[in-house]
Amino acid sequence: MSPMNWLAILSLTAMSALTAPRAGAEPAEAPAAAWPMMRGTLAGTGRSAARLSFPLVEVWHRSLDKTAFEATPVIAAGTIYLGDLDGRFHAFALDTGETRWTAATNVGFPAAAAISTDAALPLVVVGDAEGIVRAFDAASGNVRWEYRTEAEISGGPTIIATAGGSRVLVGSQDATLSCLRLADGTVEWTHEIGDQIRCSPTVAAGVVFVAGCDGSLHVIDVVTGKETAAVPIDGPTGTTPAAHDGRIFFGTEGGIFYGIDIAPAREVWKTAAGVKGRAYRSSAAIAGDLAIVGSRGRAVEAFSRADGVQRWRHPMRGRVDASPLVVHLEDGDREAVLVGDSAGRIVAVDAATGAPIWEFDAGGDFVGGAAVADGRIVLASGDGTIWCFAQSPEE
Repeated sequence: MSPMNWLAILSLTAMSALTAPRAGAEPAEAPAAAWPMMRGTLAGTGRSAARLSFPLVEVWHRSLDKTAFEATPVIAAGTIYLGDLDGRFHAFALDTGETRWTAATNVGFPAAAAISTDAALPLVVVGDAEGIVRAFDAASGNVRWEYRTEAEISGGPTIIATAGGSRVLVGSQDATLSCLRLADGTVEWTHEIGDQIRCSPTVAAGVVFVAGCDGSLHVIDVVTGKETAAVPIDGPTGTTPAAHDGRIFFGTEGGIFYGIDIAPAREVWKTAAGVKGRAYRSSAAIAGDLAIVGSRGRAVEAFSRADGVQRWRHPMRGRVDASPLVVHLEDGDREAVLVGDSAGRIVAVDAATGAPIWEFDAGGDFVGGAAVADGRIVLASGDGTIWCFAQSPEE
C-alpha cells in the first residue's frame, strides 16, 4: 500500500472518531495496514480491522543490547516506530526488523508514539521521560520540532484532523494536557487538572477524555480546551479510556473498573477487581458487547459493557500491565484478544469466551501492548527484544 493510500485511510478513521457515536455501531477500528497510535484509534478501542488465523509463527525477533522497551510499537507504511528506555527512537522495517533510522536523545521513551494522518506532514510524534515532545520526519528521523512540558510523558500522543489543520494532544505528568499544531508544535491551548496525566487522550463525540491521577475522568472540548464535565472515580489511574456507543471504559489503581456515560457524563456502573487490592494498569479493548482488560491480579478479564458483570477471566502467569489487542479471526465472525504479561508469555484467547487459542513464551516481560499491521503482530519486551509474528503460510 502506498504512503498516500494509508494516510487517506487513517484520515478517514480519525475524522470518524470526531462524530457522535451511533447506537449499535461497531467500535472504531484501526485499518488493517497500520497501527498509528497506542490504542490504534482515537476512541482508544484497541481494535484492528485485521483478520488473522491462529496459530501464529515467529517471523523474526531482534534483541538490542543494554536497553529495554515499555512502549507499544506503532506501525505504518511497512515501518515500526518505537522508542527505548535508553534514549533512542527507532524506525524498523516491518518485514525484516532491519533498522531504517535511529535518533539518539538524552533520556528514554516510556510511551508510544503517534503517526500523523496528514499526507502533507509525514511525522511521528513522541514524548520522553523529561517531558520533551518531538516530531520526527517519518522517512529520515530528522527532528522537525520540539515542545517542552515540565515532567515525564507517560502516554502516547493523539493526533486529530480538524478544520484548521492537524493537531497533537499530549498529556504530561505536570498535570497539563496540551493541544499543539502538528505543523510546527505551536500551542493552541492547554488544560491543567489536579494531578498527573499518564494516559493517552481519547477522542470521541467531539470531546477529549482524560482519566487522571487526580481521581476524575475529565471531559474537555477538543476545540477550545475547556472542561465540560468531570466524573469522580475511586482514585488515580494512568490507563487510556476506551470509548464506544456513548460510554467510556477504564480501570484504576484502586482495582475498580468503570463504565461511564458520555452525555450526560455520569457513572453507570463500577466493578471491583477479581483479586482484592490489584490495580488496573492495562487499558481496555472493546470486543462485541465486552470491555476486556488486563489485571495486575495475573489475569485478563472481560466485563459486560451494559452492566459491568464479569463474563470471563483468563488466568495468566504474570501481571498484565500491557493493553490487549483485538483482531478478527478468519474463520467466521469471531474475534481474538492478544496480550503479553510480566512473565514474558504472549496469549491469544477467544474474545467472547476467554478460551485459549494460542500462546508463546517469549521471555522478558511486556508492559507495552501489541500492534498489528499488514498481517503481522509486533510486541516489544523489557529485555530489549522486538518480536514479530504472522499466521502460518499454510493457514
